[in-house]
Amino acid sequence: MAVYNIGLGSVFGGIGAVINKKPGEKTGTVLIKGIWQGAMGGYLIYESKNLARKISLKENWSYSWGAKFVNAAGVSIVENAALNRDFWEQWNLHFGFNRIEFHTKEKLKVKYKILPVSLILTVSTALKSKFEINKTLQRGVLLFSDVNLSENKQVSGITYGNIVLLDNNFLNDYEVFNHEMIHVLQYYDYNFINTYYKNPLDVWSKKSKDFNKINNLFYWDFHSIVLRSLYLIEGKNNSCYYDNFFENEARFYTTRPFNCNN
Repeated sequence: MAVYNIGLGSVFGGIGAVINKKPGEKTGTVLIKGIWQGAMGGYLIYESKNLARKISLKENWSYSWGAKFVNAAGVSIVENAALNRDFWEQWNLHFGFNRIEFHTKEKLKVKYKILPVSLILTVSTALKSKFEINKTLQRGVLLFSDVNLSENKQVSGITYGNIVLLDNNFLNDYEVFNHEMIHVLQYYDYNFINTYYKNPLDVWSKKSKDFNKINNLFYWDFHSIVLRSLYLIEGKNNSCYYDNFFENEARFYTTRPFNCNN
């Protein structure tokens, strides 16, 4: 799991750095910088999942917030690497469909953006379930409950992007939430993809004032489409529910490694 998270940040941080290379910069230098910064961010992402595992091990909800902050730092570093920036130039914190950006290169600037895909998932979930505001604030993720989830879906919890829906009987189950929390953190594993189309969006923004306003309001979380596609591919021809990398990873940080016999 460490190799996966560090490798993901390293390889795709390097690729993104080359895509976003400035004129006159040497490709090799930019690539190496993107690789080592991406690896550093990937390590923090790995450790954030280890921290999330303590939610059920210690039966303490505060580890959810701890994992969230460490993960935000790791994801921010990978994003900076893929954008060919110094690792400390920008820090981002996500809370459901809300993104708060802290720009620190010259002077501190704070910007707010909306994740449109996450917003759609939030609204669709809110229309058919109950918003658990106290537990949302307690655990740092948008949390909803459904009294019939186990009966209708035969599951105790579901994660839609970075939104968690729990059966009403499992709202205070540390292990169930722990599993879904890992899925929330997985949502940001492929955040670097959004850096790959930044230049075309910037060009479009310069040509259109209307799009520039929209682009300044939204952070296009289209990486969710890639993540969902990979999840569905992993689910094809599987021998059991956990014969899927993403479910296996969530279980790895919750109970024990994948085994189709238990």
